[in-house]
Amino acid sequence: MFGVRRLALAGAATVLGLGTLGLSATAADAAGGCSANGNGTYNCHVWKNAPTFRENNVRVGTLYAGDNYFYCQARGTEMSDGQYHNFWYAKTDDDSGNRGVWVNVIYLSGGGNDEPVPGLPYC
Repeated sequence: MFGVRRLALAGAATVLGLGTLGLSATAADAAGGCSANGNGTYNCHVWKNAPTFRENNVRVGTLYAGDNYFYCQARGTEMSDGQYHNFWYAKTDDDSGNRGVWVNVIYLSGGGNDEPVPGLPYC
């Protein structure tokens, strides 16, 4: 991540879906959820570098592991690998300079298979 990213305008959009990556979370990775930043964004922990997408499954960049801000989450097409799978995607701005892109929540700490991430509102 480029340090602390600045707040960008949020907007609801349709979500996408996509393939998968191999994941191996620890108990610490699975704990958590998101918390409000007080400025219309929510801080969530991304435990592994994650691909970002636009609608129609178009991969556009990467969101680096660490604490990142998100706007909201919405349902999309299932993404899975091994024991991890989810059809929820969180909207953010990535570290490749793309705004308003989506990350599957399997990369965010908190939540479970096919469940939204706690603390992040719906789009």
